[in-house]
Amino acid sequence: MDLNNNQHNSVNDSSGLADDQSRPEPTTPSERIHQHHLPAQDTAQSQPRRRRHRKKGNNDTANQHGPIVHREPRQAAATNNQQQPVTDGQSSHRDKLTAAAHNSAELPQNDLPSEPPRSKRSQNHQQPRKQTAADTTNWRLRKLPNEPGTSQAPGSAMRAVTPAKPLHGSQSPAPRKVFAEHYPPKKVTALMDAGLLVRGVMRINPKNPTDAYVSLDESPSPLAQRKNPELQGYVVGNSSDIYICGKDSRNRAINNDVVAVKLLTRKAGRQLYKANRMGYDKRMDKITAQRRARLDRMADNVKNVNAEAASDDAAEPQTSNDSGARMPELFGVVVAIITPNADRVFVGTLSNRLPAHRDSRASDNIPLDMLQFKPLDPAVPLMLVPKDSVPEIPHHKDICAVRMELWPETSKYPMATYLKCLGQRGSVEIETELILEENGVSTEPFPPTVLRSLPKTPWKIPATELKSRTDLRTACIFTIDPPTARDLDDAVSCQLLPNGNVLIGVHIADVSFFVRPHTALDRMAKQRATTTYMVQRAYPMLPAVLCEDLCSLNPGVDRLAFSVMWEIEPESATVCSTWFGRTVISSACKLSYDDAQHVIDGGHLADSLACFEHTGVRVAPASQQRRSDIEASVLWFFRLSKIMRKRRFDEGALSLHSVRLSFDLDDNGQPIGCRTYDIKDSNRLIEEFMLLANMSVAARIEACFPDAALLRRHSPPLERRLDEVCRQLSHSGIDIDTQSAGAISRSIQDISDPAIRYTVEEMLISPMQRAAYFSTHAVADRNDYRHYALNAPLYTHFTSPIRRYADVVVHRTLEASLAVYGNHVAAEHPLLPPYFSPYFPQTAAAGSLTTSVNDARAVLIPKPEAIAGIAHQCNLRKDAAKKAQEASSTLFLVNYLTAAALRMDTPGVITQAIVTKVKENGISFVTPMFGVDGIIYMDRMADRKGQVVSTDGRKWKLNMWSVKPASVTLVWKAVPQPSTNPKASDSENQLANMLSALVIDDTRHSVVDLGCNGTTETITQTLRIFDKISVCIIPETSPPSVTVKLAMPYINN
Repeated sequence: MDLNNNQHNSVNDSSGLADDQSRPEPTTPSERIHQHHLPAQDTAQSQPRRRRHRKKGNNDTANQHGPIVHREPRQAAATNNQQQPVTDGQSSHRDKLTAAAHNSAELPQNDLPSEPPRSKRSQNHQQPRKQTAADTTNWRLRKLPNEPGTSQAPGSAMRAVTPAKPLHGSQSPAPRKVFAEHYPPKKVTALMDAGLLVRGVMRINPKNPTDAYVSLDESPSPLAQRKNPELQGYVVGNSSDIYICGKDSRNRAINNDVVAVKLLTRKAGRQLYKANRMGYDKRMDKITAQRRARLDRMADNVKNVNAEAASDDAAEPQTSNDSGARMPELFGVVVAIITPNADRVFVGTLSNRLPAHRDSRASDNIPLDMLQFKPLDPAVPLMLVPKDSVPEIPHHKDICAVRMELWPETSKYPMATYLKCLGQRGSVEIETELILEENGVSTEPFPPTVLRSLPKTPWKIPATELKSRTDLRTACIFTIDPPTARDLDDAVSCQLLPNGNVLIGVHIADVSFFVRPHTALDRMAKQRATTTYMVQRAYPMLPAVLCEDLCSLNPGVDRLAFSVMWEIEPESATVCSTWFGRTVISSACKLSYDDAQHVIDGGHLADSLACFEHTGVRVAPASQQRRSDIEASVLWFFRLSKIMRKRRFDEGALSLHSVRLSFDLDDNGQPIGCRTYDIKDSNRLIEEFMLLANMSVAARIEACFPDAALLRRHSPPLERRLDEVCRQLSHSGIDIDTQSAGAISRSIQDISDPAIRYTVEEMLISPMQRAAYFSTHAVADRNDYRHYALNAPLYTHFTSPIRRYADVVVHRTLEASLAVYGNHVAAEHPLLPPYFSPYFPQTAAAGSLTTSVNDARAVLIPKPEAIAGIAHQCNLRKDAAKKAQEASSTLFLVNYLTAAALRMDTPGVITQAIVTKVKENGISFVTPMFGVDGIIYMDRMADRKGQVVSTDGRKWKLNMWSVKPASVTLVWKAVPQPSTNPKASDSENQLANMLSALVIDDTRHSVVDLGCNGTTETITQTLRIFDKISVCIIPETSPPSVTVKLAMPYINN
């Protein structure tokens, strides 16, 4: 719900240097950080040029602190910390990739700028020159006075990068560095311990790859806050990100890399920001000027009723900075990549045209045996692919998949290995494969090493597990899921107690029993991290034998589970006591949401529904009493869930729902129906108890292992975006209280009109941040664990281990806590009631592997740093799966609309939209039927003839009068066809061909009279937020997307 490429070119100081000369190499780390950002003038003034000789055969020890002059290709490749392990099929290209990376940066001697011969004195004593405007781009890093293992010479200054001097006896110059060399791991660790570096996750703006941001994934240490005052009070997920300006500062990092960052002073960062943003701002100003020109051309034929205002607007063109860009608060540069993003497969096009070099530091000598790969994602850099690795050069429109490989500091572009050609875009199959590849979704079968980790089938529960677990097979336990679900990982139970309270249970499949730590299956599950649900099929995290059989809580079979049980007082739905345990269960039946809803509405279970009952010895068909117990349990769940939901929202929870589409497919997998997914009371019934289970388990594992718990937090919304939305809503008389999540929720509930309430929820989704997994050791303040939307102090994911790896890790932590502390934490805890119900199972459920804290940690709980890595991987894969799911939904929506438009013989599908924002450049909208939102730009509102899509067979024309940020008044004219009125007078024809006007009316109530309201063919309407309009959704198949046009006449009811 949360930005054209501008490369910052630093001044190169190589002009005037002979081939055998180089400037003095820097001797301290602070001098070596990003040397290529500095212009040559400062160095020329402060340091004379001198000759440097090296002893033959002493290349490794001479000038240890300077940049590497030369290495063998394999050795240099090994130093690059972005290098991925060599897989099958890649080893044959490794040498070529490495060599090509070095060759791409070599500059022939005749490419060096020539200069007149100088005397030895003039070479050693260069005269300082007058500073020029180019020197204003100079910026400096914060000094590192106390870097471990280093010293700084007095008066030393940072120097610009110089061409490396070739070794004695070498015939060609050594590769020139394009990027700063990454710090080695030991140095990164030392500097982070000293508080001089921070770590975070890279995020590149796709609309402007010049801009990148690093979000810290752990709280800055007290030492780091003292060294960098800008970090004082920094809250993970709720403070400003570190702005990384330009590709040089990004230093070869890509999206989702975990990087080490050196902060810049605010003055240095702002200078760099202004220099790098200049080109982007110019492009935005050009686009703004073009848009204004189109607006002026469209208004030429209409009387200018607001000429003075229009002239004022034209006199003061708005720049991109004026439109809302603001100066970042934190600036930094990347000095190392700690953990590269594991998803390094990208899709795009291959061509013989190599990238044009505009950077004076980059060489034009790129090998001719390379192909250029242009990714579809604008945030990913261009790459070079060896021609001989491509069996057949694909068509320039074909989509190919490559894997990014080496990116040494001597190459402007990374190297890549060709994987496969997907074909040309358009079909559902190719587009689906493209989505999967682009989002790193694994579609390969599970390898034999993983399958060998699975138990042999048929499988039954070992006797040792039956003895060590609590036996709940005779309890009335059942599942409620969608009718097509096959991975049933949660079940519920309800029992009325003698004291009038209710014993509620949530039982979750024990996947961790089969996915043991450090196995091939565990590594594969961690790599995939989540099941990805596309429209036509799912791509599971685990093999089918686990997802659909051994772990799935199918009715009538014994299954292993983790259970959470509560004694609940029914009138207030208050939890009196909580129990955790490892159990064995047998589900009685599989209810769909429709089945449960039928019971809630007063019906009974269908006779055709298969139900079972465990007698203690065997499984038999369910008795009528068991079926009645199931119906009574559903009603108890519904009653309690309503009370719990109301209390949760009264206490400050917030729920925002967007449109979710559901498709009906034919036998060929093509969409034949499309509808919005309805949430019923039966859905909310299950939701409340799953939330309660997640919160209870979060409190349990955090209480037992406060430094090694995998939790989930949700940061407050982005304040700037939220304020903008609230300002828009205030124009329509809707005030949103943003003091807390509960205040926002109450403001929404005060809106009586369902359509307006839906629109407000859609508008408020944009400022909201995504929830994220985290390790408790990485966040210093316990108050920052909070989940904003749920208004919960602690939260985690426990209820879906079949499809989420994070839940598997949480299960292991819970098992460790059971092994050490038993079924209940007796110590006082604010989220765990101290009372232990006598109605809970009395069988002890100790862990199957360990009994001591140390053993539990060693066997079941990763180290805190490893948990942070797991959290990062789970966050990446969850976001990628969500993107893939949304792209798949868009793909099938486009195919459905295309077929519908063909049947109706129209350019698209006419539907109703709701205005969500009125801005100077366009009207924002959302369509409740299809969940499509976007902007209809003022200069694109009509075609070149001034026409829009008609809903009644007449031609409707429009023209814009003036543009101001307020409500919009549209005056439309239905132009008669010349063939239907051949006897019309010249004045009538002139009136018929005149374009009507669009007037921006900042008074919100008056309408400008253009003299055409008296005809029956004219419609005048003022649009504000929440007004309904007609739009035509036009599908585009390559790439799958939709274009939305205005349609006339409007729907406004």
